Amino acid sequence: MAKQDDRPVGPSIADVAREAGVATSTVSRALTKPGRIAEPTRLKVEAAARKLGYTVNQTARSLRVGQTRTVMIVLPESLYIGASQTVLEGLESVAKTLTERGYHLLIANVSRDASTDEHIITTAFGGTICGIILMATLPPRAGGLTVADAGLPVVSLHFDQSGDGIPSVVSNDFAAIAQAVQALFDMGHRRFIYVGGRVDNYHERQRVSGVRKTLASLGVADPFLTVMRGDFNFGGGVRAAEQFLATPAAERASAIVCANDDTAIGFIKTVSDAGLNVPGDVSVVGFDGAPVGAFMVPSLSTIQQSTTELGLHAADLIIRMVEGETVAPAERIEVPCQLVLRQSVREIAS
Repeated sequence: MAKQDDRPVGPSIADVAREAGVATSTVSRALTKPGRIAEPTRLKVEAAARKLGYTVNQTARSLRVGQTRTVMIVLPESLYIGASQTVLEGLESVAKTLTERGYHLLIANVSRDASTDEHIITTAFGGTICGIILMATLPPRAGGLTVADAGLPVVSLHFDQSGDGIPSVVSNDFAAIAQAVQALFDMGHRRFIYVGGRVDNYHERQRVSGVRKTLASLGVADPFLTVMRGDFNFGGGVRAAEQFLATPAAERASAIVCANDDTAIGFIKTVSDAGLNVPGDVSVVGFDGAPVGAFMVPSLSTIQQSTTELGLHAADLIIRMVEGETVAPAERIEVPCQLVLRQSVREIAS
């Protein structure tokens, strides 16, 4: 009986090395740790790999080096599918960055309950993942344990948990909304409403604080700032608008600052249906930078989050930690937002 030929089919790493004119170790680093090799060399190796049709067998590599290259991402308690897509856009950026760096992404959940959190904890302790990204959520807890107890690198994206020893990547919520409030004040607005998000949410705490402290520094007293509770959904904006419409016209705020774009959209739709003009009767600003805002009538002024950059930083940070780089537990990467003023705001006489 003829002996079976069990040599690998297709090009090998040695073939790529010969084609690129480099050592096999250089090929390995270029394809698995591209951030740690000179750009011209990396490009030459990648071109050789493409020409030969060579791809890295990450499963075999993980077994060989005794380390998985799978990062688990834990999503929020609920995924609200509205206009503001910061979680999904961030998830896409994380996935793209990890893939480019030779890692895999495991999505832990699409909803959260006790059994889901128990499964997340089990996975964290199971040896199949090398790191964890918490996406706009606190560490899941089950049976007295959290994912942080698994001894794996953990990074928080969107929520600042650096004070609890979890390196974090966040937007500059406080400073960004302060800039929006200052811009409205400079336009002549002196009576404000802030329509918030869910109570005890990290973003809500940062944003309401930014509104309050900025107006206080500008000499706008509490009677001229009304804080309305919202939920980051369209419905929160609708309810705030109904309360606004029930207020005598002479006592209404001229500027509405919303915790997110969905809230702003719900507010604008409701007051417009009631016959008011935005921005003729009231100016409105959202937060997040939902793409639909530019196509609304009037187009929505907003605070644009850099969701792609946030996801990139979170993925890069977890890779650095997985690969042994020392990262301070209190590390906090803050990505600035951009104020985008469109048709939904206008200047008024002071």
